[in-house]
Amino acid sequence: MNEDILALILQAEDEYHDAVENAAKKAEDYAGERKKNQNAYIEELKHNWRLFETSENEKLALRLSGDEQKLEAEMDELKKRLTVSRDKKADQISERLKKEVLSLYGSC
Repeated sequence: MNEDILALILQAEDEYHDAVENAAKKAEDYAGERKKNQNAYIEELKHNWRLFETSENEKLALRLSGDEQKLEAEMDELKKRLTVSRDKKADQISERLKKEVLSLYGSC
């Protein structure tokens, strides 16, 4: 009977060690699977970030291009107005000089 009890204790101890080893293996497998899933999730986030960044950069480039074209049009309009203003001033100065010359010529 002692031998039967001893055999049962040894068998229980072997089963316990097997169960612990099996649990440890399952825990390692689970941890490995979780790590793999986390890495996949991180890669997906990186990919989505790159897509978002590319999209936003394209939107910004379009907006800046539109703003640049608008500023160029405004600059062209201001240059035209400046040219007209200069021409008017030149005409006014020319007219004054002409009157001054005529008045000086008339007084001679």
